[in-house]
Amino acid sequence: MRKISLILGLIFVLSCFFVGCSPKNKITDFVKDGEIWTLTRGDMKVTVNSTSGFVTGVANSYDEVSFDAILVDGSISSNVMYGQFGYTSMAGAQTWELPILYPKMKDIPEHTVDNIVATETGFEISLTKDIYHLLYKYTILEDALKLDVVLSSDSEKDQTVNGITFAVQGIKGFDIVNSTFEFPGSTPSGKINFTSTGKYKATVSDYACPVVVVEDKQKSTDVIFVDEVEKWTSGSYYDKNDNPCVAFTAAVEGFLSSTKPMEIGSLYIPMTNPNVGAYKTVQNLWKTLGYKNPEKNELTKDLVALYSSHPFGTMDTNYFNRWTLSEYADKMASIANMGFDAVWLLPVFQHTGDNVYEPIDQGLIDMRYGGIEQAKEFIEKTHGLGMSVLFDFVPHGPRPVYPFAKEHQDWISKDILGENQIEWDCVSFDYNNPEYYKYNVELAEYYAREIGLNGARIDCSMGGLSNWYSPIGLRASAAGLMAGKNVVDALYKGFTNVNPNAIILPENFHPSPAYAEVTDVFYDMPLYRCIYNLNQRNLPVTQYVKELTN
Repeated sequence: MRKISLILGLIFVLSCFFVGCSPKNKITDFVKDGEIWTLTRGDMKVTVNSTSGFVTGVANSYDEVSFDAILVDGSISSNVMYGQFGYTSMAGAQTWELPILYPKMKDIPEHTVDNIVATETGFEISLTKDIYHLLYKYTILEDALKLDVVLSSDSEKDQTVNGITFAVQGIKGFDIVNSTFEFPGSTPSGKINFTSTGKYKATVSDYACPVVVVEDKQKSTDVIFVDEVEKWTSGSYYDKNDNPCVAFTAAVEGFLSSTKPMEIGSLYIPMTNPNVGAYKTVQNLWKTLGYKNPEKNELTKDLVALYSSHPFGTMDTNYFNRWTLSEYADKMASIANMGFDAVWLLPVFQHTGDNVYEPIDQGLIDMRYGGIEQAKEFIEKTHGLGMSVLFDFVPHGPRPVYPFAKEHQDWISKDILGENQIEWDCVSFDYNNPEYYKYNVELAEYYAREIGLNGARIDCSMGGLSNWYSPIGLRASAAGLMAGKNVVDALYKGFTNVNPNAIILPENFHPSPAYAEVTDVFYDMPLYRCIYNLNQRNLPVTQYVKELTN
């Protein structure tokens, strides 16, 4: 009887292998024409090269985008999987630095296509290169193709990941001489000609830009990347066949092994309706994905102008005023008379004498400014003039010699050797730490309740240095952008737990839509740099306005 059961079991397994056991394995959903397979979902049609395992095109009734491949490459334990891009170590990088994007003119090496299966929402492609496995998870949206990737390894030992690149290689149908690319919402601003540099010479964005627009006189194509875990570099270049290419190198760091896979993404190729255009296409995609700001409240709906200042003056004047908060409150009438809606004070929490951005303990108002009582007096008088008040929170942590750092060693990010991460002579707290998250919620609640503080400008809210030993098992680079959003969320939640009206101004330079959920006021460094660059060019007024408006 046991022998019969084994035989029946073997027949069942083999039948699953050849014909599939669940709706997920509907290979027949693909229409095959030699090595080219086509999958249709509604108005969307996707083509796959079954030999290489790479998607080569997506189309619908009003747009078509064809290319050589959508490919994901990466650096793992000093080995580059496909050799399409070069990588340098991110171990010594600062929080504001982005990874390099260095395309190489190399053929794609041999790899194995393990499986191509249709799913209810799209399809999946499994590839193997040496000991590494890449599961390409494609979702077919109503008018866009989405890609997320799961990276895993056969190794039982930890491998170290040092950057992952998503690339759309060899985009077809563009006349390269008359083609341009741009980074909307980031810099360098404006349309850049592909042929302004040599082949495989990438021009990159200054910030983690989610959108690259490729266009010529005939058409435009958006390529979009959103990574809610770490920052990335966006760039464009052209290849040996004079075809445009777009790539995004995410600053992914962490341990990879057979028990520690990584999910990374997402890349989008939306269909561009010529009657709508490239920019509106992106806006429509954000709506589809659910990226939207919190509802405006009584403080933010009419917010026009925010005044930044400090009772001691500014850094560049060596803090010449030396007023207490009580004395400074008497100066606020002149600010209100200029039409400002809110005042943002640079840090007044307990800090070192060297720099107001070196906190000692943010649970205390520094006595140099009069302590908690004078802070309350300042806010009451400013409220009486019709203005809101924001304090400047500095969550990265104090110098390691201070008690707050010593008492919270488990909040500090660790490098790959397990040593404390240090930046600006201060420890680099991991904002993802659940205990630190709770602390920040309670800190905001305390100031909102005790002195009526309306909100916060948040320093270093693009995250901190990588934490290779996360207490909740996140990859090292999650201490970057994901952690930045997390601390914004914690402070926003703390203020709104006490009063639903709050203003949150995170110092995040990167126009990632992930931040939309936690703030409706953006620290727009790209716009500042765009205006600065325009000013340096001494343009005629009409050209200046045209470029700025675009």
